[in-house]
Amino acid sequence: MNLKKKEYGTVVGPHPRTAKAGFDMLIAGGNAVDAAVAAAFAEGVVEPSHNGIAGYGGCMLIYRKKTQDVIAIDYNSAAPAAASEDMFTIEDAPDAPAGYRVPGRVNVHGPLSIGVPGVVAGLCLASKEYGSLPLSDVLHPAINSARYGYAPNGANRGGIAGNAERWKREFPETARVFLKNGQPPKKGEVLTNPDLAQTLEAVAEGGHAAFYEGGIAKTIANHIQELGGCLTVDDLKNYRAFITQPYEIQYRGYSVYTSPLGAGGLTTLQMLRLVEEFDLADMSLTERFHLFAEAMKICWVERLRRFGDPAFVDIDIDEELSDSFTATLSEKLKAGLESPQPGEVVYHEPMSCTSHISTADAEGNMVSLTQTHGGGFGSMVTVPGTGLLFGHGVGRFDPRPGLANSVGPRKRPLHNMGPCLATRDGLPFATYGIPGGRTIPNNQLNFSVSLMDLQVSAQAALDAPRFHSDGAEPIQVESRVGEETLEGLRELGHEIAPSGGIGGPGHAIRVSDDGTCHDGGTDPRGEGKVISR
Repeated sequence: MNLKKKEYGTVVGPHPRTAKAGFDMLIAGGNAVDAAVAAAFAEGVVEPSHNGIAGYGGCMLIYRKKTQDVIAIDYNSAAPAAASEDMFTIEDAPDAPAGYRVPGRVNVHGPLSIGVPGVVAGLCLASKEYGSLPLSDVLHPAINSARYGYAPNGANRGGIAGNAERWKREFPETARVFLKNGQPPKKGEVLTNPDLAQTLEAVAEGGHAAFYEGGIAKTIANHIQELGGCLTVDDLKNYRAFITQPYEIQYRGYSVYTSPLGAGGLTTLQMLRLVEEFDLADMSLTERFHLFAEAMKICWVERLRRFGDPAFVDIDIDEELSDSFTATLSEKLKAGLESPQPGEVVYHEPMSCTSHISTADAEGNMVSLTQTHGGGFGSMVTVPGTGLLFGHGVGRFDPRPGLANSVGPRKRPLHNMGPCLATRDGLPFATYGIPGGRTIPNNQLNFSVSLMDLQVSAQAALDAPRFHSDGAEPIQVESRVGEETLEGLRELGHEIAPSGGIGGPGHAIRVSDDGTCHDGGTDPRGEGKVISR
């Protein structure tokens, strides 16, 4: 492991422009929050498949070295006031993975899938309360990328190409913004979004209010309602991101923090509590993945049956992470280890497209930030005159009525983002996170164990083979584990589905106790970048 002393700090993100935007803030005298916010705004321009300025939401953890504490900023979407749990038609579909379907998938794509976008509110709140540079400076890299152009990476080029013909038929403004002369961009070709540059300039000058009130808000609401959606000016005006306390557990002498519900990190913490009684460092990879499989099958059923917006669902977080509840789950775990069962998927969800950014400055402050459109290109609706492609916050609810995560007016959906921070004795240790839909909480389990049990570098944690289950067999396992491990899992009673890659690109930074030495890593499954000096 190679922790090196830093003059400015470290920024890791999924696109070189993203990492550079953040690092420029450190050079300018900003802190880890300035770097994260600048990187996140830039990421919202240069990776439009994964997230955007009108992405449905995100969540952020901030470790403050001076006070040795961690705070969370929640900027999850909220459903419009006119939304209701029976707003979508549900058809029985025994041939579908979920056993039902919404005709036309209108809960996922199109105007009815759009909730209040939270990204601008969350990033502006973080900048105002915890940043040290003017918002106009922090937004400068994003504005430049929108106005003068950026080269989409492979994942985004592929996403644009895969959706191009549909956009031409159903979403003409999105086609106009992201196609060049009606064709997807080729490698190295530059895309610009001058309308988005103007929107960002308004936010740089007026902050939160410039986006959620006034002319931009009216343009957004009018267009979405013309298309048949229910988002209103009042929905936008009344939306707020908020500062809150993260969820926390003690694990192997570390304090592990994650964002609160609707985020996915509670499931990661429950799984960590379950596996802590085992000597993971002394296990083979086969034994460890066998344990992970059974922990995942237990905790995902809990998550998908009972979790939802805490303002609408009665849930006691202290109880969820308590010794007594962990003991109850542990009995199920032991039974599963002795005789693995098929399990079940409570609610099928194929969507996966998100971005993660980690930053650390030379003073010892750290940020872990994840934000998203939802699935690729979110709702696929772009509002003319704004350059804004909207996420699909309503699409993150279960469309069926009567469930913990059913749609409800002003309700915030359950989602999978789960950034993590870890400290030891109040001092910084690591910031890490990853995109990938339901694979996020499980990959965060794997990273946590790699960093804290196996004591590997940030890069080694990201390089390691991955494993996934959201409740049922077959278990997804990256083929890079090798045939011996795959066969060993089969012999233990698991049905295995080999995979070329599970989640990503993830990013992580390990930090020395005094905060001045960093070890950053970026996922080999993506095209991200570490900038550190």
